[in-house]
Amino acid sequence: MKIQRTKKEAWEYLAKWRRDAWSRAFFPTQPKCDNICNNACEVFNARIKEARAKPIITLLEEVRMYIMRTIARNKMKFKNHVGLLPPIQRSRLEKIRNASKNWLPMWSGDANYEQFEVHRWPTNMVVDLGKAICTCGLWQLSEMPCVHACAAMARAGRQPEDFCHRWLTMDAYNDTYAFHINPIPGQKLWEKSLHNRPQAPKFKKMPGAPKKKRRKGVDEGPVGDKKQKITKMKRVYKEGSCRHCDGKGHDKRNCAKKKADDEAAAVAAAAAAASEANTGN
Repeated sequence: MKIQRTKKEAWEYLAKWRRDAWSRAFFPTQPKCDNICNNACEVFNARIKEARAKPIITLLEEVRMYIMRTIARNKMKFKNHVGLLPPIQRSRLEKIRNASKNWLPMWSGDANYEQFEVHRWPTNMVVDLGKAICTCGLWQLSEMPCVHACAAMARAGRQPEDFCHRWLTMDAYNDTYAFHINPIPGQKLWEKSLHNRPQAPKFKKMPGAPKKKRRKGVDEGPVGDKKQKITKMKRVYKEGSCRHCDGKGHDKRNCAKKKADDEAAAVAAAAAAASEANTGN
């Protein structure tokens, strides 16, 4: 593989994990997603950051109201939208459609006008519109036609929107927000229970400030907010030179030749002083 040839250390690290966890070539086709991200989790964690420090009932109430507002807002967002695809999916497809203009489709001559060979130097891909597959594999992963499929559809006079999976359509979007969370009255109006009231566990105050940040994994950066530096690079110093001997890698204070010259000069000065003293006597 190219990674193995380019950087052996990176390949040795990736080899520890299953290939379907980091290589798109081994992704399963069931999720209909061609990338890995946890944006939904990050957004949710950011929204409940302040609520996490509150008592459990208050935390759950704020989470409930946040989800209720989100469902209501998204339900009204595209209430009057007209089209097969939501705006974000339509925007994705439009970018793919524009990129497909750089590919040249060639019909194979089959009876159903579905099999094409799509060319762009120095390679070509095989597209089967009937089976909804392309040799690049991207169409099968995302269930949205790839650039090669869009080029073949343009040749066949067919619309790429008709080949998108149902999960990408407005029907699926509306089904996602078809339910709602029932409103409930305030805590003072809740029904009283006949059972004993649950007691909070005993709490022992530990020294230092309480920890509110979650524990980071071994493959994540250091604990801290986004303003902190994730990686600290060592300062690279320019190799110095000695002004006494013009040598590299040391300065005048650490110059061995200077020390030897100074010692020789001191010995010579002492000898000269002794010689003058003897002459005077």
